[in-house]
Amino acid sequence: MNISRTGALILSPIPAVVDSTQLVKVTIEGHEVKLAARVRHLQRVTEPSGAERYRIGLEFLEAPAILVHALE
Repeated sequence: MNISRTGALILSPIPAVVDSTQLVKVTIEGHEVKLAARVRHLQRVTEPSGAERYRIGLEFLEAPAILVHALE
């Protein structure tokens, strides 16, 4: 996972609809945080094993203080 204050790039076995709003759970400094995020892009990728995954670009709708603090 690649994460910043404004969004994240994740790899998932399940696709998400572009422009949909998703609830994302992340663990930050031992705390589970739920973030609302809009799906901005989706790319299907095939792993060397042949498994299909989806690279999903997310834009956080609001970044909680704990996330901002952890990324500083």
